[in-house]
This record gives sequence, C-alpha cells and structure tokens, in this order.
Amino acid sequence: MKLISQLLQLNLLSFALILGIIIMLIENRRERPHGTDHVIAIVVMLTIIVVNASARDWFLMSGFENDRNYRHDVVMTLFYLRTAIEHILFPMIAYVELLLIAPVKKKHIIFIPEIICIALEIANIAKPGLIFSYNKHLEYVDGPLMMLPYFVGMIYLLLLMRYSILFIKEKEMSKGATVIFIVFLTLAECYLEAAYIVIDLMDEIVALDVIIYYFYLVAIYQSEMKIKLRTSELELERSKRILMISQIQPHFVYNSLTSITYLCDKDASQAKKALIDFSKFLRKNLEAMSHKNLVPISEEIEHTKVYLSLEKIRFGEDLDIVFDIKDIDFILPVLTVQPLVENAVKHGINRSESGCGTVCISTEETEEFHKVVIKDDGGGFDVNSLKDLDGNHIGIFNVRKRLYDECGGKLIIKSAPEKGTECTILIPKEIHDENSGN
Repeated sequence: MKLISQLLQLNLLSFALILGIIIMLIENRRERPHGTDHVIAIVVMLTIIVVNASARDWFLMSGFENDRNYRHDVVMTLFYLRTAIEHILFPMIAYVELLLIAPVKKKHIIFIPEIICIALEIANIAKPGLIFSYNKHLEYVDGPLMMLPYFVGMIYLLLLMRYSILFIKEKEMSKGATVIFIVFLTLAECYLEAAYIVIDLMDEIVALDVIIYYFYLVAIYQSEMKIKLRTSELELERSKRILMISQIQPHFVYNSLTSITYLCDKDASQAKKALIDFSKFLRKNLEAMSHKNLVPISEEIEHTKVYLSLEKIRFGEDLDIVFDIKDIDFILPVLTVQPLVENAVKHGINRSESGCGTVCISTEETEEFHKVVIKDDGGGFDVNSLKDLDGNHIGIFNVRKRLYDECGGKLIIKSAPEKGTECTILIPKEIHDENSGN
C-alpha cells in the first residue's frame, strides 16, 4: 500500500487530469461534439505515456539498485523502449491536436516529420547514442539529436500558431485565443523541459491543453445546437404559418364572392375593383407561404386595406375604418396585422349587439418600440379564454409566437365583453435595427 501511495503521489495530477477528460467524454458521449475521436486518441496516447512513466517510477522506487551494472540487461532495453515511446507519442499528440483544431488538408505531408522521428527513434534503439542513451546505472544521457522530439513537436505547434492567427483574421476570436493560449503553454513547457528547469510535466500540460480545448468544443457544440434548435423551431412555425395561410377561411371566400356576384348586377366597375382586390388578397397570402424575411409595415398596412375593402362590400356603412399611420420605418413578420384586423371584424364588430362598429389601425414610434395598435368597439371577449387556445383564438397565438420568434416582438391584448378589444404589437427598436442592417 505504501508503494501504491507513493506512485499515486508522483503521478496523481496526470491521472486526475486524464480522468477528468474521460468523465467529460462520457458525459458528452451522445452528443459527440466535433473532434471527439481526436480527443479519444490523445487520451489513449497520454494514458500510455503516464502508465509508462509510472512503471519507470515504480521500478526506480522498488527494484533499482544503485551499484548494479544494467548494461545488456533486459531492464535497460525496457528503458530504451519506454523513452522511445515517450519521444514518439508527444509529437504524435501535437500532430493529432493539429488535426483536431485546424482544417489541415495535406495531412500526409505534415506527418512526414513524425515519420522521421519514429525512424530515428527506432535507429537509436538499435544503436544508442544518436538521440539519447543510458549509462550502466540507467542515467539518461543526451545525444547529438536530443532535441529531435521537441523540434518535431514544435513544428506542429508553430503550424497551430499559424492557424490561430488565421482564426483571428476570420473573426473566430474565441477559437484563435484558445489555440494561442494552448500553444504558448506547451512551448513554455518544452523550453523548461529542454533546459531541465522542470522535469516530467509535459503529460500534465498536454492533458490541460486537451481539457481547455475540449471545453471550447463542447461550448461551440452547445451553441450550434441552440442555433439549430432555434432554426428548427422557426421552420416549424413557418410550416404552421403555411398551413394557416393555405387554409384561408371558406366563409370569407364565400362571402367575398357572394358580394362580388351581387355587385356584378348592381355596379360593374365596383365589381371589377372588388375582383382586383380579391386577387391581391389571395396573391399576398400565397406569397407569404415562402416569405422568410420580415416585411415593411407599409406592406402589412396595404394588405390590410385590401382585406378591409372586401369586408366593406359586405358590411357597408356598418363598418367604419380609421387609419392613423404615424410610423412606417420598421419591419415585422408577414401577415401579423391583417389577421388581427380580421379578428376585430369577425369576432368584434360582427358579434356586437348592433352588428356595426369602428376598427382603428394606428402606428407610432416610442423610445423603445415601434407600435401598432388595432382597436375595435365591438363585442369584446374575456382575455382569460386565450389560455384555452380554441378555434377562435389560434390565430392570435400564431401571431404572438411568430412576433416573438422572428423579431423579439410582443402582442398585448386588452378586452372585455361588450367593451371592445385593443391589440398592441410592440417591435423592439434594437431588433429592427439588426434586421435592417442599421
């Protein structure tokens, strides 16, 4: 137990960091962010290095004899293999980090320095002294090519530095800054290790590099998933809008056509104008199916006027319409004003006790919002019924949802039975400015 305790003390940080990476990989096993396979490969190589170092430490603490001659001993052969593996794997980890972080195209060409390193390390085992050697007491001795593993690793780190600058130029500031930090941290360790200022901290530094970048990968993945989820929700809402638009109320079509038929005998020119308005109304609804951008309020007002011109044929003097347009410099989701006006006519004026009334449509600019108000003096309703989302109110829910999803807008409804209804659309100015490119 004492030996195990000493061994853990010597390599505890390395084991803890590797365990931390493994836990993060397990936690994100279902999502598997981009680069997970590369991280797993690095963890495997890092584990081999740490286990390798632990085996050396175990031998030095338990079986090493200071006065023994280890030349031509199997232990010395194992020490040569252990060191060669370490010299090969550290640059290999740097190479895999490069593949993980950067969009490398010529992978095979970039791997050539590592191939050279592997070949020379094998040659060094066959004929010690080229890169390193051990004396008869297992003391490490530098060879003329002692810097080879560091040099190969630095090639990959410098390539990473080059890519980090490209990331910053391409406005990927967080990625560029993360990579620069990792590179400087590793280069500092390489220098300190080569100068014998610190010893055997490279595995901890590499593990720390992997943890830092894996955190970055997970953060980016979660951000992308939020964007995809947001996009999916918007596409779903657009699909619902398409369904809503495609199901134009039969009663409105029937009433409009009936009114136009009546006008054909009474006033041909008025009938012609009504047909033109009816075709404009249908065309606008059909075009809205494929409309993915916000539209100017002027287009919504114009479409609403077309709709009301058709309703005026049926209601005549029983329907008064008032426009008070003071603000036209903003955009909003397509078909948000007309459905609310339609509700005002259909559920407000038409269901009032007198069967007549006034619909007011106004716009104005406040300090924080662009404001649209649709107000009627019709029958009104209990706003608590909106929670039920029945057939009468699904259109209101649809408008409110699209306003929030597409431009951060709000729909506020005030109403009471026999006291009319007021619908207020609020479009945040900052959202409008972002969408308009101001």
